Amino acid sequence: MKKSLLLLVILIGAVFSTYAQNNDATPKISVGFSVGGALPPASNTYPLAGGIAFKFEYPVVSNRLNVIITTGYTYYVTANGYSTGVDYSSYGSYNYSYGSIASFIPVEIGAKLYVFNRLYIEGDAGVSFYLNSSTNRTVAPIVSPSVGYTIPFGHSRFSLDLGVGYESRIEAGDNFSQVAFRGAFNFGL
Repeated sequence: MKKSLLLLVILIGAVFSTYAQNNDATPKISVGFSVGGALPPASNTYPLAGGIAFKFEYPVVSNRLNVIITTGYTYYVTANGYSTGVDYSSYGSYNYSYGSIASFIPVEIGAKLYVFNRLYIEGDAGVSFYLNSSTNRTVAPIVSPSVGYTIPFGHSRFSLDLGVGYESRIEAGDNFSQVAFRGAFNFGL
């Protein structure tokens, strides 16, 4: 794990240093939200999916190709949702909850390529940490390709990304996969 982290830091440093001479584009930070549906086998228990993503985007080739580092929170919810409450009975009150949420924190690196004007394809890969796992399989590989469109806000450094993506946490026999609509606000640095 330490060797992989060191290799990742060296790779990111090399990409940043090779781009240091090009001032055509600016790095971006984005905050995004997704909502969608789970795919089998997870959809049998958790049909609803969504998440929050934080991305750092660094242009490598004059704003057409960007390196992306992503983290956030991904969740899958049971069909009845998830709720908590308090029951007041003659014996006092007690808390209850029903429903279930499967929670993950993805950490990914990837690339975003603008193929035509503001239309882009993006591919990320990394690891996903299962927050409420009762087994030893708390970390698994994750891949998430997507396609989208960037809408700039006039001549400002702000823009909006709208797209659709697929995300899959790869495990033997117990994949968590989803297809989701995504929206993100980009802030140029």
